[in-house]
Amino acid sequence: MVDVEEIKENIENKKEEAKKDIKEKKEQAKEDLKIKAEETNEKVNEQIGEKINKSKEFADSLGTNLGKTFDNTVIVLKEMQSKLDTKVQGYKESSAVSIPIDLVNAKDYYYIQAALSGVAKEDIELEASETSISITAEFKNIFKNIESNGPQPEHIIKGLKNGKAMRTIHLGNEIKMDEISAKFQDGCLFLEIPKQHVEKRKINID
Repeated sequence: MVDVEEIKENIENKKEEAKKDIKEKKEQAKEDLKIKAEETNEKVNEQIGEKINKSKEFADSLGTNLGKTFDNTVIVLKEMQSKLDTKVQGYKESSAVSIPIDLVNAKDYYYIQAALSGVAKEDIELEASETSISITAEFKNIFKNIESNGPQPEHIIKGLKNGKAMRTIHLGNEIKMDEISAKFQDGCLFLEIPKQHVEKRKINID
């Protein structure tokens, strides 16, 4: 005859064993997962550390190279600036940027004397407006006097002005444009400019 109680007890025992086995497997799975997670984190940290070190080495190398490049660039720029300054200074000394003048204000006249050394009379132009005088002159360089069939002569020292220059002198009074006189002698242009006197009238107030 079948013992029902014994069968029930066996079933309960198997249930308990199954529960215990499942619990142990779950704990083991958790432990395995934890170990794998730690190993993965460790590998990731190692890879990150390696990348950081490589990035740092690259940055240090780049900084060193950039520093050298910057220093070399500064040296080159200083040399270029020095050459440019020399050329600009030579240009300032030789270019006819402006015309030096003296201006005198007398009772009935303005007198202007302009220094135009080396300029030919036909290379001077004068223009007058109601209140100003403009002087334009062309300074020709040394090459106009040199005839050479060989290589282009080299300009070593540029001490004389060359090129076209213009100077406009603004006057305080209106002038008589038709009565201006101009003389050119010994490299100097002399202008005598009569003033246009405007009569003043008193105005009565009503």
